[in-house]
Amino acid sequence: MVWFALSYGVAILGYLALNAAASRLLGSGDFGYFVIAITATTLISQVGLLGVHRSGLREAARLDPADIEGLAQLRRGVRAVNLVTLPLVSLLSAIVTFLIVDVGSFVDRWGTALGIGALVLLSGQQKIWANFLRGFGQVRFASLLEGRSGGALVSVLQSALVGMVWLLIPGAGLAGALGATALGFAIPVVWARTRVVSIWRHVPVSGNVLREVKAVIGRDWRFVSNQAAATLNSTIELWLAGLVLTSFATSQFGAAQRLAMLVVIPLTSLQVVFAPVISRLLVRDDDQRLEPLLRTGSTMATAATAALWLPMLLVPGTLLGWVFGASFSEAAPLLMLLTFGNIANVLVGMCGTVLIMSHHEGMVATVQWCGVVARVVLGVATALLFGAVGLAASAAAVTVAVFAAMWFTTRRRMGLSTHLTLKPNFRLIKSTAG
Repeated sequence: MVWFALSYGVAILGYLALNAAASRLLGSGDFGYFVIAITATTLISQVGLLGVHRSGLREAARLDPADIEGLAQLRRGVRAVNLVTLPLVSLLSAIVTFLIVDVGSFVDRWGTALGIGALVLLSGQQKIWANFLRGFGQVRFASLLEGRSGGALVSVLQSALVGMVWLLIPGAGLAGALGATALGFAIPVVWARTRVVSIWRHVPVSGNVLREVKAVIGRDWRFVSNQAAATLNSTIELWLAGLVLTSFATSQFGAAQRLAMLVVIPLTSLQVVFAPVISRLLVRDDDQRLEPLLRTGSTMATAATAALWLPMLLVPGTLLGWVFGASFSEAAPLLMLLTFGNIANVLVGMCGTVLIMSHHEGMVATVQWCGVVARVVLGVATALLFGAVGLAASAAAVTVAVFAAMWFTTRRRMGLSTHLTLKPNFRLIKSTAG
């Protein structure tokens, strides 16, 4: 956990540097569309993954290394995604982008389309190998591939490359920013793939790959639904802003949303570390150890979040101006509103992770999709009536409702409480293997 915290800290710095460079390269006119592109490619890649990365994490954490058939099943699922669905959604994304975007010259359109396609493919690859590395127990290397913008390795490379484009080719625009961001995935992805392949290289796989795709969909479709709904819950208001509001307001909302996401980073980091642990303890039916562990983790996340949240409440405009540029300081009210919703996520703890690791991912998806519907209905209405401020208030209210429902579902279905406690057991944290 300590190692992950350090690597996640580097990922946060890289994430901030990437957004700072991109906002200065694109300005308040196009930065919002850059953020929309990043979040859209994340969603599309998750659809293309068919849930293999999350089910792989859960099953690999429980798998005996000598279980050849178990390894073969995991490998077949990854092969189906890598050969069929992920390349397919990447190609379709590039084609659709080329047809619908209006970014100037023909070359710019091609560059933007290729950047979108590459981001879908490479971000999907990053998720596969990071999840499997953690599931197989290679937690140190996995930690370098997890976090904001793809983890420490990816985010540092991305920020450096986008910064170089800003300094050396300031006229590259959206195509340059997307291309540099995609390129930042390449080296870490190849390295991580090599590490995972070395684990199952000796396991033969054969059969019709299309039949394997069908089997993966039948087995893991709930993960796809859950991942897509979770992504939409964190990004749909930004997309609504792009449809309903001006480009300036969209960029302001995008900047506030990117900074507000830092509030949930302590909890997100703990969820990544705790996921395989939760999976193993659920198999052992060890609730006496699991609940104190979860509540202690929630307390730790809340304490760290408080340190991040306080400056956003006291000097939101200054923070926005420092990270994104002076023109973004006007988004201060949006930032304050969005953080209130994210705080609810932190306070309820790792309830969503518990449900997913206990094969209740369908219930999580149901709650998340209800949230998506509410966000669209309320978001459009409040954006039209009150602009970006109304959209931010709507986002915060729905976020609170979604995570309250998730906590209640975990309590009712599993009999487990996940919220913070005033009596954390730090010895339990130290004595639990990651």
